[in-house]
Amino acid sequence: MSGETATGGGSTETLDRARALFWRYRVPLGLVLVVLLLRPVISHPLLLGYEAVAATILIWMVFVAAFNLLFGYAGLLSFGHAMFLGFGMYAAAIGVSGRAGAPELPFPVAAAIGIGVAATVGYLLGRLTVEKGEIYFAFLTLAVAQAVEFTANRNPLNLTGGSNGVTQNVLPSWIESTRGQLVVVFGGLEVDWYWFVSVVFLVAMLALWQIVRSPFGRSLIAIRENGDLARAMGIDTTRYKVQAFTISAAFSALAGSVLMVDRYGASQETLSVITSGDTVLMAVLGGVRYFFGPIAGVFVWQFAEEFLNEFEVLHLGFASVDLSGVLTHWHFFLGALFVVIVVVAPLEGIWGYLRDWMRGLYGRLKGVAE
Repeated sequence: MSGETATGGGSTETLDRARALFWRYRVPLGLVLVVLLLRPVISHPLLLGYEAVAATILIWMVFVAAFNLLFGYAGLLSFGHAMFLGFGMYAAAIGVSGRAGAPELPFPVAAAIGIGVAATVGYLLGRLTVEKGEIYFAFLTLAVAQAVEFTANRNPLNLTGGSNGVTQNVLPSWIESTRGQLVVVFGGLEVDWYWFVSVVFLVAMLALWQIVRSPFGRSLIAIRENGDLARAMGIDTTRYKVQAFTISAAFSALAGSVLMVDRYGASQETLSVITSGDTVLMAVLGGVRYFFGPIAGVFVWQFAEEFLNEFEVLHLGFASVDLSGVLTHWHFFLGALFVVIVVVAPLEGIWGYLRDWMRGLYGRLKGVAE
């Protein structure tokens, strides 16, 4: 009897330990699941039926998560965050291609330069703007981003290619393109481009996760909730906001450098206010108060864009309806979904709504079992 009790107690203890371990590492496990499930899910015949956009979605997840470090955690809305994505893209493209007499650089060096430029601009811009007030910060970032886009369009020193962008000789020597498919070649080993992007995604997202769960990240949340109280507690709010802006810009440029390879070059449209606006919408759609919110928002946005653009005929069994002319206006439908999300759960987003629904379902199932 005592042996059975001891065995039962040991099983309960092991189960509790497993639960604690799972809860502690739930974010890394969730990120790995995103990598493993994303490509097979979207390539299912009932969904997109192809996997070409899977790597692009992962890159956008890194960019929007970097943006959300500033917006969701520090409470600063940047309307010009696309410029940091553009810094990464253009630096990588110009460095690798050796455009306009510039020295040809290895991709890691060119990407590091882009990240450094973005971080420097983020730091200097942050020093000038973070304490100007939320609305002024938003419009000052928008103004600077517009200036950056205008400069790129003017093609200074023949570096940015104007409206055509930089698209010639932009692939590093260790990346090959065969029939539109990118392959990373290390010696005699060939690695699918998706898995290379997956490694970048996991490293970047785990780094962001460590930042938001650190004392630095907790201080950002305190500043977001009540700046005056945070200052009264001894937190240097200006320094923390500037650091958050700098880190967010650096990770955005990292995403931009990888996106350059994924898109075979740097394009001016990446710097546009539309890109910055889409970034805000994706973050809010997913839920700005959650680490996985931007991931959910990017998935819904990118998947809907691809799915609605490809969807043509709805088969009802007794009749078929041609929707090709309607669903090309996919921005309208996502805009309607965005309005619903803002009205129903402005801070929770899709991820917060699903999380609350799953908790409610778990509570009901647990009640039935007991």
